[in-house]
This record gives sequence, structure tokens and C-alpha cells, in this order.
Amino acid sequence: MFINSKKNFEICEGEKKFLIPRDYIGEVPAWVAKHWLVLAAIKDGSIATPKGKKDKALEQADGEAEVKADAADKREE
Repeated sequence: MFINSKKNFEICEGEKKFLIPRDYIGEVPAWVAKHWLVLAAIKDGSIATPKGKKDKALEQADGEAEVKADAADKREE
């Protein structure tokens, strides 16, 4: 899975560990893509999943993630 991460994540499953640094753009292994923390981060907009690797796809995924992040933000203004 190709991702664009807005935050740092440390994904652990058994003996396996995968670090996703802030501003990471790239592929992650299949086991990481299926991890509950990554799925939750995609849902709340902390990780975007562009449909392609070109700038236009990255910008579109970033915009979609921002909308999700705004909707997930429960803080009072």
C-alpha cells in the first residue's frame, strides 16, 4: 500500500516492527497496511492513501485526509 503519513507511527505485531515517520510518502508492507492502527489512522485522516504516485494523486489524497481529520477532531474551538 502506498501512503502519505501526517504523523509518526510505530507498528508492532509480534516480533515485527515498522516505523512510519512523519511526512513519510511511500510503500508499506502488507502486514502494516492491515494493522488496526494504520486502518484507524486512515479513517481519521492521519494517513492518506493516494490512488497513484504522481503529485496530483498525492494532493488529492492529502485533501481527502484533511477533510477526514477535520471531521474526526472532537476538540472545541
